[in-house]
Amino acid sequence: MTKTKTIISIEHTLKEILHKLSEDDIKSITGKSKSYIYKCADSDDTDRNIHFKHVLDLEKSMLKYHNKTPFTNLLKDYISVEQKEVSHLQNISHEVMSIGGRMGDLMDSINESTDEKSSGGTKIVPHEKEKIYDEIQKMDEQLIKIKAILKSL
Repeated sequence: MTKTKTIISIEHTLKEILHKLSEDDIKSITGKSKSYIYKCADSDDTDRNIHFKHVLDLEKSMLKYHNKTPFTNLLKDYISVEQKEVSHLQNISHEVMSIGGRMGDLMDSINESTDEKSSGGTKIVPHEKEKIYDEIQKMDEQLIKIKAILKSL
């Protein structure tokens, strides 16, 4: 059965390195066999984890021989994804709070339009309808923003 793997993972990065470096390279860099490093790349194998010293040594070798920094890229991508999720959650909270304010503005417009002291009395006249419609339009825009944020998660 095929396993689904996340792309931004240490396992994916290790497999990339294993494809680039030979058995002898890995043995001389880490003192471990390529087979052992493959076992460290298995996310279901909780007994084997790669040591940080080996990560640093492999990174240095990848930079020297292939001009690549897979672990540095992994860290940058991992942190970037986490920051985006936090940012999206903050944006959703802000937009939901804004809808509450917009709802209050809409209620105020309706109350003002139906007040006996308004220009049309208790009847809503065209310019008051327009003001109410504008408030509804602003709420629609807030909802569209929330939907866009949710789709991007």
